[in-house]
Amino acid sequence: MIRALQCYFLLMCANCYTQTHDSLYHKLIKLPPNDTVTINARNDYIKQALFSNPADTTLFQFTEETLKLANKLSYKKGILLAYERMGLLQQYSFSNPFKALEFYHKALGIIENNRSLNVFKGGVLGNIAIIYYEQEEYQKALTIFNDILHTSKTTELRSLANIANIYGSLQKQDSAIYYYKKALNHPQLEGNVMYEANLWSNMSLMYQQSNNLKEAKRAIEKSLQLIDAHKIEFVRPTAYTNAAMVYLANKEYDQAKKYALEALQFSQDLGNLFMQKSAWGTLADVYEAEKDYLKSLDAYKKYAVFKDSLNNQNRRVEINRQQMQFDFEKKEALGKMELNRQSTIKRATVIGASGFVLISFIGFIMYKRRRDAVGKQKEAEFNALVSETELKALRAQMNPHFIFNSLNSIGDYILKHDKDKAQEYLIQFAQLMRMVLENSEQEQVLLSEELKFMELYLQVESKRLPNRFTYSIILMDNLDSENILVPPLLLQPFIENSIWHGFNTENTKGHILITIKKEKDMLLCSVDDNGTGRNLNSTRKDQNKSFGIAITENRLKILNQRKLKKGKLCIIEKPNHSGTYIEISLPLEFCF
Repeated sequence: MIRALQCYFLLMCANCYTQTHDSLYHKLIKLPPNDTVTINARNDYIKQALFSNPADTTLFQFTEETLKLANKLSYKKGILLAYERMGLLQQYSFSNPFKALEFYHKALGIIENNRSLNVFKGGVLGNIAIIYYEQEEYQKALTIFNDILHTSKTTELRSLANIANIYGSLQKQDSAIYYYKKALNHPQLEGNVMYEANLWSNMSLMYQQSNNLKEAKRAIEKSLQLIDAHKIEFVRPTAYTNAAMVYLANKEYDQAKKYALEALQFSQDLGNLFMQKSAWGTLADVYEAEKDYLKSLDAYKKYAVFKDSLNNQNRRVEINRQQMQFDFEKKEALGKMELNRQSTIKRATVIGASGFVLISFIGFIMYKRRRDAVGKQKEAEFNALVSETELKALRAQMNPHFIFNSLNSIGDYILKHDKDKAQEYLIQFAQLMRMVLENSEQEQVLLSEELKFMELYLQVESKRLPNRFTYSIILMDNLDSENILVPPLLLQPFIENSIWHGFNTENTKGHILITIKKEKDMLLCSVDDNGTGRNLNSTRKDQNKSFGIAITENRLKILNQRKLKKGKLCIIEKPNHSGTYIEISLPLEFCF
């Protein structure tokens, strides 16, 4: 299956769907413009209207006007909710998580300065956790929702549902079903048919992944009945996508295709990129099950484009950067408050007792030292956070040329009616992509997993370039690959360079030797090829430093700072253009 669990988060807490947005709008017309009751009604209307028509981007202007009214009255609750609504609109109507985070942080800033509004903190933090979920940073999202579950009774239902969604995405189906059942039995669900429909929809996919197809079908049909009976359009695209997966598992291909196509149409009409990605992934699975490989390949390409657009490292870095900036500014504000408090105490001491001037002077010196120490500590914490984020951005990713060349090779096999080779290539390519996505999220992986990845990558490339090269992978010194940790995808850029640049002519018959060995407390990883080398054009070489080399050097620099070791990258050009030898030394680290 290409797609993972499609669990879409609902924004409203229980019992907030009892009044239609039309009735709220008519109520607004009769209310005086400059009144807190009017501002509350406007904020309620915005959320209701968002669920009825998420594609209505004119709501944002209405929300800006609401914010102006609340600011004019200095009505903190109204300002807070207006900022939260702006975040919701940016997140779901405009698919812009960066701007959404900006507004959510403004809402949190108001809560920090007005403890009486703390009841709204769980809802705002939940929206931020949803952004982490959509970027597949599941542990961060799970941590936030667990905190909310234990601190906010008003959002218990929402937290239970979202924790279930995250466990589903982590492929922990039993845990997900457990939390879905708790949510379905929660008192806050009473009367909230939209939330109930969404819960049944998500649980159907958990049953399907657990191979309990009978319960899966019962759950999705329950969800679809609620949607049709109550015309719950906001949940319909998600439920249709999940229905397609359930019917596909039951081998009811016509029903699966019908719901997948309708889910795609709904998501395109709403302009929801997250849902379009899921719909294309489902269609790829349906077409593959029908053995319509051309359509499956086309759907997968569109799925990959959406996934790359939504989940690339730049988006994650930007989201983490905004979160770090908010945390840093919050600490800075607290520091200023502490400085002001200390300054007030000092002035009062000087005015009240001139005899303590000397003591005050000594206290000031001690205070200054403490302030400088606190400032340095904050700076160090901030730099550590930046380093962590930069490390995520530096993790090696597969070259887009390799991905599209592989897809084209699969297409060629299909056009030549060689379906067996096409299917074999497609299976290996899918396994390789899964390993890339899983391993690139980890700071370290087992050496055995890295060796499996290199073996699979070389197999795929040798199929794409038959008779162009051979390869060997040697593990020396009786190393226990199941007990050694290494950074993921570290050698891949150099293996790729050997194939693309060392053996760049059809007449080239090359060999790649990959060796892993131990030297004292260091692990030496080398790539040795007999290709044409990198010195064919020294001027061009100087001007265009390999992107893969730059990434590797930066990763080693960060690793050395953390481990206090001297890992390094060594590149040796063999004489007479007879190949290239690359060696990376790493601190030898064991699981236990």
